[in-house]
Amino acid sequence: MPVVEFIAHQLERKQPDQPGKLIYRDNTIELDDTASQLLTELKQVFSTKTSKRYGMFDPEQADNPFPAWLRDYRKGQMPFSSFTKKLAEQFSLMLDQTEFEFHGHLLFWQEDSADAKWFYMVQLQHQVGLLINNQLEISKTEYADLSHVGFSCRINLEQWEQQLSEKYLTISKNRGDRALQDIMHQWVAFTDTVNVSQDTSEFLNIVEAYAENLPEEESKQYREKVVEYCMDQDKLGEPVVYKELSYYLDEHEPEQFQRFVHEQQEQPKQELIPDKTQLRKYVRFNGRSKEMSIQFAASLLGEQVEFDAEREQLVFKQLPKSLLSQLKKHRAN
Repeated sequence: MPVVEFIAHQLERKQPDQPGKLIYRDNTIELDDTASQLLTELKQVFSTKTSKRYGMFDPEQADNPFPAWLRDYRKGQMPFSSFTKKLAEQFSLMLDQTEFEFHGHLLFWQEDSADAKWFYMVQLQHQVGLLINNQLEISKTEYADLSHVGFSCRINLEQWEQQLSEKYLTISKNRGDRALQDIMHQWVAFTDTVNVSQDTSEFLNIVEAYAENLPEEESKQYREKVVEYCMDQDKLGEPVVYKELSYYLDEHEPEQFQRFVHEQQEQPKQELIPDKTQLRKYVRFNGRSKEMSIQFAASLLGEQVEFDAEREQLVFKQLPKSLLSQLKKHRAN
């Protein structure tokens, strides 16, 4: 893992009427196998979260020192440890203005990969577990709770420094108090510049328009390939680049789909950050009530599943063998 620098600070606030207690680490953490495993898992959690938001430093928060501190660090005018201590202290002071309790670590690291330079900030929470110690006695221990990682932030440093994009800052949050989430947003001076849900909805409408010009069987395969590609990119934490998607769909005419997308957009874009929830709904229909749960692939509509809009009825054909067996047994009884 090409991590340049990595450090962690601890913050604890047990009572809402008391200030938080910060424990600083003075030097960076050596990137051994254990540290590398932790950062790799944290990155995977960050990439797969559906609650990510995309934006930039809010120009209306000119008094927020975070961008200036980051710039000083990048220019070599402030050591990494000092930079992260300032960030931790700022968050602690903001937390003191609330009634929230807090226990955990704030992790900071810079990573230089082949295609980009990244700066990460992650709130690592902990759980209490049990263990049998060397004296064969049962005792309690704390461990990193990777299933409930808190607030996270990732900055594409080159895009920010060279003003190449207005979505260089990505944040994700854990479910919890909205007020605490608002403090996190203020901490990093975040503002949204991308409406993921709206962009994905517009994209899927374009996908449908393109599918209407294809033969029925080909259009189904095309829809599945679009969603498959978008879901794979989402798992990697990468945007969907229309040029690359267009080649994936048809390597013989690799520019055809991209050209169609740009013709349909009022302001042509080069890429899409997909909304996983909408992608799933696009390829599957589902509904639930107290007595019934129905889910099936959209590709079955018109073949194994028929919909009567006037009667508001569904007719299923070629039922799954397990369900068919249950129904026959029930009827026999």
